[in-house]
Amino acid sequence: MPMMGNFGGGTSQPFRPIRSGILRYPEQGHGLTRDAEQCQGFHYSSNPPTSGLMTDTFIPKNGLEDSVLSPCTIVNVIHRGNILIFYDPSRVPAPTIVSLQRIASSDSSSEGFLQQQKIGYAVILVKARFNDPIVLLAWRRILPLTILDRMKMNLFLSRYRGQIARNK
Repeated sequence: MPMMGNFGGGTSQPFRPIRSGILRYPEQGHGLTRDAEQCQGFHYSSNPPTSGLMTDTFIPKNGLEDSVLSPCTIVNVIHRGNILIFYDPSRVPAPTIVSLQRIASSDSSSEGFLQQQKIGYAVILVKARFNDPIVLLAWRRILPLTILDRMKMNLFLSRYRGQIARNK
C-alpha cells in the first residue's frame, strides 16, 4: 500500500510541533497481528504511520521504495527504536543522498541488518514522495525537512534512536 501525501489531517492532526519542528502524534498502541490484511485495514493517525497495529516483519535492506513496505512493517520497525528516513531522490541533490547514506545503517549482510533493527539502533533509508523531500520517522514523531538540516537531524536521531515505544 503506497503511503503518499500529507501528514495527518482532519481528526488525525498532530499535536503542536515540538523541538525544532518535530511533529508528535497520538498513541495508537502497538498491537501485534499475524494477519497483514487486518493491518492494512487499520486507520493510522499519520502517514507514514507512527504507531498502531503491526506485524512481526522487518525491512530487508536500505533504499527500498515505500510502496513495497507495509505500514505494519514500518510500525514494527519504529516500535523497536529504529529511525526511518524517507527521501525523494528526484528532489534532493546527489550530495544530500550521499550524506543520508553515510548515516544509514551500513551492515550490508541481511542478517546483520535484521539484527540492528531488532535491537532498535538502525537508521533506514526509504525512497518516498511526501510534501517534503526528507522526512524522519520515529515512534509517534515525524520531522519533515525541506533541506538537509544536520542540526535538526542530529537532534532527532540522538533523541529517538534506540528509544523503544513508550506512551509519551
